Amino acid sequence: MKRNHLKQLAALLMAGTMILTGCGGSGGNATTAGESSTAGKTEAATGKTEGEPVEITFTYWGSGAEKTAIEASVKTFEEANPDIKVKAMHIPSDDFLTKLNAMIAAGETPDISYSASWKCQFGEDGLIYNFYDLIKDDPEVSVDDYLETCWWNWSPTESAGPIMANVTLSLMYNEDLFKDAGIDTPPTKVADAWSWQEFVEKAQELTLDSSGRNAKDPNFDANNITQYGVMFAPNWNVYMPFIYSNGGAYLNEDMTEFGLNDPKAAEVIQNFADLINVYHVAPTAIQSNSMPAAATALASKQAAMYIDGSWNHLDLAEAGINWGVGVLPIDKNYTTFFDGGSLIIFKATEHLEETLKLYQWITNPESSAEITEMFRSIWLPVHKEYYTDGEKLDFWASEEFPARPEGFKDAVVQSTYDHQVIATEIDVKNFNEIDTMVKAALQQVWAGDKTAEEAMTEIKTSVDPLVGGTYSGNRS
Repeated sequence: MKRNHLKQLAALLMAGTMILTGCGGSGGNATTAGESSTAGKTEAATGKTEGEPVEITFTYWGSGAEKTAIEASVKTFEEANPDIKVKAMHIPSDDFLTKLNAMIAAGETPDISYSASWKCQFGEDGLIYNFYDLIKDDPEVSVDDYLETCWWNWSPTESAGPIMANVTLSLMYNEDLFKDAGIDTPPTKVADAWSWQEFVEKAQELTLDSSGRNAKDPNFDANNITQYGVMFAPNWNVYMPFIYSNGGAYLNEDMTEFGLNDPKAAEVIQNFADLINVYHVAPTAIQSNSMPAAATALASKQAAMYIDGSWNHLDLAEAGINWGVGVLPIDKNYTTFFDGGSLIIFKATEHLEETLKLYQWITNPESSAEITEMFRSIWLPVHKEYYTDGEKLDFWASEEFPARPEGFKDAVVQSTYDHQVIATEIDVKNFNEIDTMVKAALQQVWAGDKTAEEAMTEIKTSVDPLVGGTYSGNRS
């Protein structure tokens, strides 16, 4: 949102010219204290004493590097806006919703916040502003400015906003370990992508036991592995691109039932489980609990490849290792997505104008040196022009930047931009509740106790009542 229009937008809202909508809540584990927490507050009141700076509360999560960058950017924002003080509260992502719900229940609702899939229920509960209302009377801000797949909508006319900054799935690797094994590094163009079987073979050659034998050696000791060929985060954002590419989806064809038990989906999940239990090229679930995140695992040579989000790129750049990125090992129907939370603005705010200024600051890749650095290392933009305009693309994706290794534009940017669908968590209704059940069931799959099809079929009866289709109306 362009800053010179924020004051006008806030004034329009405070004058009551924009409709604030929200229907009743639908239940589920994102249930909050509800609108009672805003009792006695005027939603668009200024709450400002003349001559004194107003304070707005901003809740967020992120790695240590992201926390440092956000804190520095907030300080710069305050220097540029001396009438505004920002109380930036970093909350670990695992505890975020619990803490946020407690703040709402206590009448201490933040003004602006990071958010995940539960935000759509917040919208239905009437707790947050409809972003479409915030921009509808501004001729210089258009939905068409953004990537079509980036919108967090809870109805066709109501939105928690676009993704504040994109991330995407990334295949990262330690280049030195490929050289040591005499193996070509992963391709960076979709047309050259490995098949799954090629990927498995590379992972086998890169997995070493304590005697230096790789996983293809008949004498390989799977109980004494010193270097794994691959590690992966056992989450939906890792396996869903492969499921979409394989012709499967999270829901069934008519979006009335659970879909991960379908053979096309279960096959993909099983492929990941087989990396652990059949090929022994990835650590077991128990081992993974004590192993480090991507940057440390690659830097310490505990893993040669790592499949996880692009948010790891900043940590990799700071690790001082020879690393790279490749396209996902999908050689047919390459499909993936951008993902990320949106910044939500709570109706409980008494400082809407100031909150909108902070919103613009954080989401504008060119607002400050600190935010620009975030978009050059850990985040990807959501405005189309940063992908279609060569100069805008180079501004954040130049492979001269430490967190943008050689091949980044093809392997991460172009491969995602050209083959994007709406991210599963953005589109599937009640995703948060369903994914909690899926995660629990998949523990048995990663442990090798059940096949993916068995585990997903067993929870189908419990999941199906939660299935409510998608927000887009298309299968996801």
